[in-house]
Amino acid sequence: MTLPLVTISIPTYNSSKFLQLCLSAIENQTYKNIEINIIDGNSKDNTLDIARQCGVTEVRVCGGGLLQARYEGIKLARGDYVLLLDSDQILAPDTVGRSIRWMEDRALDMLVLEEDVYRCENFIEKLFQCDRRLVHAVKDLDPYTSVLLPRVFRKNLLIDLFRNIPEFLIPKVGGPDHAMIYFEAWKISQKIDMLPKAVKHIEPNSLRVMIPKFYRWGYTSVDAHYEQYDELLNRKERFRKGLFSKGQIKDSLGSILLLLIKGVPYKTGYYVGKMRKLFSRADTNNK
Repeated sequence: MTLPLVTISIPTYNSSKFLQLCLSAIENQTYKNIEINIIDGNSKDNTLDIARQCGVTEVRVCGGGLLQARYEGIKLARGDYVLLLDSDQILAPDTVGRSIRWMEDRALDMLVLEEDVYRCENFIEKLFQCDRRLVHAVKDLDPYTSVLLPRVFRKNLLIDLFRNIPEFLIPKVGGPDHAMIYFEAWKISQKIDMLPKAVKHIEPNSLRVMIPKFYRWGYTSVDAHYEQYDELLNRKERFRKGLFSKGQIKDSLGSILLLLIKGVPYKTGYYVGKMRKLFSRADTNNK
């Protein structure tokens, strides 16, 4: 029996620190009918050199934001299934094979990959671990409130959903890209489940790393606050659904603290981006 081709699409930007780990994990998959494409946002480090040294032949440069990079990767994909991976995510060796069996056996259209923290050594990493344990225990899949976002999709679903995203938004949106994709996918199909023990995620391990990351997410989310996506993003900025349920006292407290820490640079970036957009519009109107 011919195994379905799986495309793994990875957006990158200055990803040299983790990309080799990510690509090595793909190379070590027990499922071998895989192709990879990398869509790079004009990296200033040696990200592209690492990609080529690891044997990735489909490497493109994209001038837009994360949503544009996702879209370009999907358009390049030849697979029946597309895995939207990030460069700081490390797949378990059997993740791709288990994903395809899980989806085909259950007639699913998309699949969440359960994530764990790659390292859990310091205080910040332990907060991320608390947050992940909480969301996995609650298993909220409502796109308005969930942070569990599907990673593996049937390609046809991705093609269909991008027709519903306003074309002018695609090159502008950064941080909320995946939330928008899931929101549009859910309107087409709710055939979704979660695959356990699938991914290790390399999370920020210090405030020095966290602050610029979440500032950038906030800054690049401004244009996503458009019509139906505004309500989606506003609801996602609240505390996790299911706090203190299922006996998750410690994890709930850790999740609250993490979201407070993330929220400061995120909101700062958002308001800086919003003010810059307003000033730019005023300058255009005055010309």
